[in-house]
Amino acid sequence: MRHILLAAIVAAIPATASAQGAFGITDTTIRVAVQDSLSGAYSQYGVPSLNGVRYVFDKVNAAGGVHGRKLEVVAEDDGCSPKQSVGVATKLASERAVIAVLGLTCSSAAVAVRDTVAPTTPIPFMSFSSGGHTSSAPQLGGLKPNFFFVPPSVHAQGGALVNFAMNVLKPKRVAFIGQTDVYGKEGRQGVEAMLAQYGQKIVADETLESRSTDASPQILKLRAANPDVVIAFLYQVPAQILLRQAEDLGLKAVIITSASVTDSSIYQSLPQSALTHYYGSMLAKDVLDGPCMKPMMDEMRAKYRDVTFNPLVVSGVGAATVLVEALQSIGKDVTPEKLVAALDKTKDVNTNALSYPLTFTPENHAGGRGLSIYKIVNGVETLAMPGYWPGYGKAAAPVAVK
Repeated sequence: MRHILLAAIVAAIPATASAQGAFGITDTTIRVAVQDSLSGAYSQYGVPSLNGVRYVFDKVNAAGGVHGRKLEVVAEDDGCSPKQSVGVATKLASERAVIAVLGLTCSSAAVAVRDTVAPTTPIPFMSFSSGGHTSSAPQLGGLKPNFFFVPPSVHAQGGALVNFAMNVLKPKRVAFIGQTDVYGKEGRQGVEAMLAQYGQKIVADETLESRSTDASPQILKLRAANPDVVIAFLYQVPAQILLRQAEDLGLKAVIITSASVTDSSIYQSLPQSALTHYYGSMLAKDVLDGPCMKPMMDEMRAKYRDVTFNPLVVSGVGAATVLVEALQSIGKDVTPEKLVAALDKTKDVNTNALSYPLTFTPENHAGGRGLSIYKIVNGVETLAMPGYWPGYGKAAAPVAVK
């Protein structure tokens, strides 16, 4: 009689409840978390990427889903804080309610989750951050089997910007300014390493707090070094301060910023003279209203009318595209372990959004390869040249991607 009662109880449990412990997989759904900075001062990093994921998932669902299952997004706000990010990721892992976690755009948050939470769970994390240079280098102790990076590392971004500068601008003297955190430190390392391949050294090396409101002491030191080019690894606000005060203090060097400058308001609030010798960099294959990106962006803006998009949207599109391809390759029997194995077979995936194709292998989880470059023409972002500048080795020209 007891066996009959147990059978009756099990039969009465809904399918969704019986899937608890199955890491977000039910008979009809696949749940994926997007953990990112979705509110506050750093929401410009997370909100566009979140909606890039939704855009891809909506298209897949409209076509029938993945092997009959619909994709669901679970949005979690990590506040761009390492402590908060670890808490959110720990909750997601312990609840076993999602098959994967995308997001983690802020470098310090991504590295914190990579080093503390990822080793405790089989679910894959796919970060939109470019932090964590050691993530793809087993000899440096940073490779985690289930943690993947969509952009090139900060270190590789530094290499990409040097390749662009040395081949297009041809400077004799290159200076650097970066934040005091892991973002600025790894950027400096990448710039220094690639400059060495061209037989040059950094002629001035300055740091700036991410929440600084005054860069004049650093700019005066940069000016005294008389550089032709200044490469800056700064977030949005300090980059804007640098450009404004460089104009005021007479720093004549060309300024190139890393891909963390994402909000076009930076250009609208500055005089055109401050942008004459300015270049920005991005992960996207084109500026958002350029011919390569505009059709996709028109669809997104019509669908998500309350979102202000920036080039980081391509991180969400790229990660979601790769994740869907991996899920489709597995079939119906989806587990975190099978998903990680499928992601490790990602090879030269053109996401139609990122400037480079994505590749992951068991030995390399940094999928990004370089950066595209834009400039400001009459107040409008304009692609400086097609293709991306590689960041992992010396290169004489950008690489074209169809």
